[in-house]
Amino acid sequence: MALIGGNTEKKKIGLSIGVSGTHDKTKINKDTGFLELVDIDVDGEGNPIYVEQGSWTSDVIDLGDIFQDFEKVFTDSTETGASSFAVLTRVSSNNYDWSDWVAIAEDGTIQSETKQYIQVRIDLFAGFVTDTFIIAKSDFNINEFLEEKEIRVSKYVVPKLTSNTSSTEGYAFAETRYNSSYEAWYAFDKADRNEGYCSANGVKTGYLGFCFKRGVVASKYKIRSCNALSTMIKSWVLQGSNDTTDGTNGTWIDLDKQTNQVWTTGYTDKVFEVPMSKRTSYLAYRIKFSEVNGGSYAGVGELDFYEEGTTSLNLKHDYIYDKELDSNWSNLGSLHKKKITRNDFIKIDRLYITDK
Repeated sequence: MALIGGNTEKKKIGLSIGVSGTHDKTKINKDTGFLELVDIDVDGEGNPIYVEQGSWTSDVIDLGDIFQDFEKVFTDSTETGASSFAVLTRVSSNNYDWSDWVAIAEDGTIQSETKQYIQVRIDLFAGFVTDTFIIAKSDFNINEFLEEKEIRVSKYVVPKLTSNTSSTEGYAFAETRYNSSYEAWYAFDKADRNEGYCSANGVKTGYLGFCFKRGVVASKYKIRSCNALSTMIKSWVLQGSNDTTDGTNGTWIDLDKQTNQVWTTGYTDKVFEVPMSKRTSYLAYRIKFSEVNGGSYAGVGELDFYEEGTTSLNLKHDYIYDKELDSNWSNLGSLHKKKITRNDFIKIDRLYITDK
C-alpha cells in the first residue's frame, strides 16, 4: 500500500561492483543502470510513487588476495529530500559461515574484517517529502490513510409540492397558468399520472421552473409527458439564475437547448444531460419553451433536476510536523483535517489545498 505523502522520490546508486544479485522491492533501471526502488503507483500528476523501502544484495564476491584493492564500495548516489540509503557488507572465509552485516564508513570504506568472500547489501529508503504531499490514485480506495464520507446522495432534488410555496426548500413558478388546477407546482407533485402544468389557453411560449434555497449543480434534468401529447413542449432552452427573486427577473444563463422533441406516449420520462462546461451552481432553473406539438397551449407532466452526489475525503497521516501543527491531533493523525471532494484535488500542500 502506498503511503500518502511518501515515496515520491527514489534513491539511485551506481554499482561499480556489478548489478547481479538479489532484489527485495528494488530493481535496476534499464535506462540509467542505477538501482532504484520498485514503483507501485502514480500520483495525480503521473509521477511514479515508490515503495517505502527495499534492498539489493550482491552475489557472493570472491576477493581472493585483492581484498586491499577493494577497500571501498564505490557508489554514485543522488540524494534528494528525506530519502536515504545504507550500504552494508558481510564477509566469510569459507562462503558458508558469514559475519553480521556491518555498515560501511561515511567515506565508503568497508568496516568488515578482511576475508576472502564478501557480499554487499544496499538498503534504499524513500522517505517523505517535507513540503508537498502527493496522493496516489490507489489511495482513493478505502485504506487506513483515507476516511470517506458521503455528504449528499445523487438524486433528483426538487421536493414534492402541494402548492407553489409548500416546501421550505424552495418554490415553483411559471409565466402563465391554464387555471388553478394546472399551476406550476403540479409539475413537481411527484404524481405518476396527472396532467401536470399547463400554460394559459392560447399561450404556447413561456417558462416553468423551480427556485431553490441553496445552490444546486444540475447534471441532467427530467421532463415527463402529460396525457394530452399535442400540448407537450417541443423546443426549449434550459436556463439557470443566481439572482432571480421570482423566476421572472434576474439574469438567466442558457445551459442546454432542445428542439423538435416528440413524445409518443403519455406519462413517459425523457432525461437530458447538462453539458459539462455548463455545470455550475445555480439557485434557480427553468425551461423556457418556444414551441409545442400542435396544441393551443403548453403542457409538462413532471419536471425535475438531478444533482450529483458529493463525497468528502478526510486524509490521515501520522507525520510529526502536522501533529505539532494540529491542536486537534488524534491517535490516527490527520493532514490538517482538510476536507476536499474527489474531483477537487491532485495534490495537497502542507498549509493549503491546490486544485487541478
